[in-house]
Amino acid sequence: MSIVDHPAKAIYLANRHPRLSRSEFRERWVQHSLVGEAMAGGPQPIAGLRYCLAVDPDGLLPGASNEHDGVGLLALRSVVSIPSMHAVLTRNDIALADELRTFERAVEDVTLYAASELVVDGPETEVVVFDYARRRETVDPVEHVRALERHPEDDALLEAGVRRWVRNVAVGATPRGFGYDAVTELWFDSLDQVADAAPAIRAFLERRGSHTERRASVVLVTTLVHGLGRTRP
Repeated sequence: MSIVDHPAKAIYLANRHPRLSRSEFRERWVQHSLVGEAMAGGPQPIAGLRYCLAVDPDGLLPGASNEHDGVGLLALRSVVSIPSMHAVLTRNDIALADELRTFERAVEDVTLYAASELVVDGPETEVVVFDYARRRETVDPVEHVRALERHPEDDALLEAGVRRWVRNVAVGATPRGFGYDAVTELWFDSLDQVADAAPAIRAFLERRGSHTERRASVVLVTTLVHGLGRTRP
């Protein structure tokens, strides 16, 4: 695969403006997509976006977090689109003004850029479990990425109902306080299916414990609330 064809994403943790309730945030976030829509055409770096709103994980997935409000996935046209995407985030005053009415901080402060790999090809569904993973300091970055590859033991996830699996590996510098090394997407048909798959998901995360600092990592259960354009992968 040529580098110009390699899929990439800008991924951000969404925390709502303190004046918004979570239900108000959902509507405000969708309205914010109009700004994203203006940036998703022509030569712009964004090919599509997906907004995934966090749900209360109690009773669904033990150990999952409720400290963030959602995850924004912005599919880029290529890994070489990352510099122009960064320029969009840091130089567009119209987008920034809208961000500060929607989120607790600017999106550029919580965004990581990643090379994306489709591990299990399947449809986008209604529910996504995200694992924001931080590698152990004693582990080499390349070794950590290799540890995140699919292994035979991970087939239990497919048996538990995973429809789509995407691995996103951070490239370039990450924002201070959001220095995650990889973001895994596990797509399920329903929240009930996540609850049923909880043992398999926990086993999947524990198998990576020798390379990933689990205490500094974040797992979120989310529902897809808005989509625009294409996704890659």
